Amino acid sequence: MPMSLVQTVGQVFDSIQNVKAGASAFCTNFFPVQARVQTWIDHGELFSETRERAAFFVRTDRDFGHLYFCAADAPSLQSELTRMNGLDQRRLMADVVGQEAGVAPLLSSLEAAGFGRYSKLVRLARPNPPGASSAGGATSPEITMAGPGDALAILNLLEASFDPLADQLPTLYEIEDAIRASQILVIKREGELAAFLHFETQGMTSTVRYWVVAKAFQSQRLGGALIRHYFASHPAVRRFILWVTATNDNAVQKYQHYGYAPDGLVDHVLSK
Repeated sequence: MPMSLVQTVGQVFDSIQNVKAGASAFCTNFFPVQARVQTWIDHGELFSETRERAAFFVRTDRDFGHLYFCAADAPSLQSELTRMNGLDQRRLMADVVGQEAGVAPLLSSLEAAGFGRYSKLVRLARPNPPGASSAGGATSPEITMAGPGDALAILNLLEASFDPLADQLPTLYEIEDAIRASQILVIKREGELAAFLHFETQGMTSTVRYWVVAKAFQSQRLGGALIRHYFASHPAVRRFILWVTATNDNAVQKYQHYGYAPDGLVDHVLSK
């Protein structure tokens, strides 16, 4: 059966459960959140294909797709993936997240099915125990929440600063949703977007998704002002986390300066 457009969130969870039911060593890179899956469905972005021992989902993004899989075991992933319909019709990216040693079997299965390693990200964490200082920084009156009119400028700066294939960049509608949820801090200079920090907070954990200073405004300490403001405005958060490209030494050092350190999780990004 070829890949078909997903119509309901129930289809997704039913497919996953069907694979799990007969699994000896269930493996997956898909941990769906109902609201997010519903948004993908609403925008006609999510496709699926169910096979005997695996289920595959592709979310379209720009001119490529993100591949998500659920399989009874790693060998089934490899065998079912090689028989997947339409696998060569578009470029596909697949993320495998976990401890380095634990993800080896999945990486081998994907590589045997024709995927190649494209990038690697590491997760960094910054503890924030009760009573800890907020990086020595107060909030800044220059920093505001992004407004609806900032969405396109944010998207343009993201696409100029990151690799869409590796960095899971949001679409315009996702940026608009984040703005409505008050998740993007911005600094403007003479009406122009100079820098922004996009974050998501759930409970006592907060994730920096993107932290960017436009090239024309670098070396003006805007990035530092943003992240100190971010820390200071989240006193109840007990752990700050983020993902960074493993080979980006400059970014890793910058995050370490603000108290982040690797926590052991890695994200291998593969491409076919």
